[in-house]
Amino acid sequence: MAYTDIDDPTQYFNTVTYSGNGSGTQVITGVGHQPDWVWIKSRSSASENHMLSDVVRGSTKRLRSDITNAQDDLGSNGIQSFDTDGFTAGDGDAMNASGQTYVAWNWKAGGSASSNSDGDITSTVSANTTSGFSIVNFTKTDGEVTVGHGLNAKPSLIIFKPLASANWIVTPEINGSMSNNYLLLHNGDALGTDGAFSNPTTSVFSISNNIAPNSEHIAYCFANKKGFSKIGSYTGNG
Repeated sequence: MAYTDIDDPTQYFNTVTYSGNGSGTQVITGVGHQPDWVWIKSRSSASENHMLSDVVRGSTKRLRSDITNAQDDLGSNGIQSFDTDGFTAGDGDAMNASGQTYVAWNWKAGGSASSNSDGDITSTVSANTTSGFSIVNFTKTDGEVTVGHGLNAKPSLIIFKPLASANWIVTPEINGSMSNNYLLLHNGDALGTDGAFSNPTTSVFSISNNIAPNSEHIAYCFANKKGFSKIGSYTGNG
């Protein structure tokens, strides 16, 4: 048996840097796989937001992780396609302005999404059970609901957001538990413990009634995988 479950993590996640050309589309290569989630940030302009696109919502649709704005569709200014070795950037300043430099973080999920009926409500999921990463799209109903995540392993970190204007919520595993823990991705608030979440299982995670009922959500789920990812916490000593 190999020392790690995953010998080459770049098959499932990789970082590339590039310079914008400001002249229509640009093919970005060097990722080493076809990404299903791409997170882009300008390195040379502090005013440009973080930009997140994925295969489940569609490549041109954008969420910005540093603000709570609703999803929008950038069309020709967004990611035009997810390619075998990277992606094709559109014409927008958020990813391809002349003279700007960019970083792109690229995750491989499971390609085209499929329906998942493990939870109370049906979700649409692109999952990679080898690397322990999935992208989950669902429309939340009233009350506490369970949602299938497709990992066949218990996630230890979930990042999710309603596609409307609303908070980015992160549920981390702390001291072996994710129950009630949450952080807000878009600001520096301390850990919250409002009882909105309970520990996920190997098939579903749950969300309480007070988290944006009757709205569409996206969730990015991560399980611990030897050789690839490990989620935990620590106490600083100054």
